Amino acid sequence: MNVIRVSSKTNPCVLAESIASFMKDEGGVHLRAVGAAAINQAVKAIAICRINMVAANADVTCTPWFSEVLIDGEVKTAITFNVELRWPDVESSAA
Repeated sequence: MNVIRVSSKTNPCVLAESIASFMKDEGGVHLRAVGAAAINQAVKAIAICRINMVAANADVTCTPWFSEVLIDGEVKTAITFNVELRWPDVESSAA
């Protein structure tokens, strides 16, 4: 699965479009963020993407976990979000 690195300067609207594109093409994407501001941008992008996907009768699932990344020779803790597309269950929605 592809990994998108998110920074504090990432535009959440642009990131939401990228997430949607990856989900349509590959079913999901990982977002990796280090620091509170970057995590904030990632969460906003996931929320925006979810709003946009409702129009396509789809939903977005997000599973976060801790990971370690090497930045400038230093190990840092990152939050990685596994973002995937979920289609509604046709049988349960018909009932």
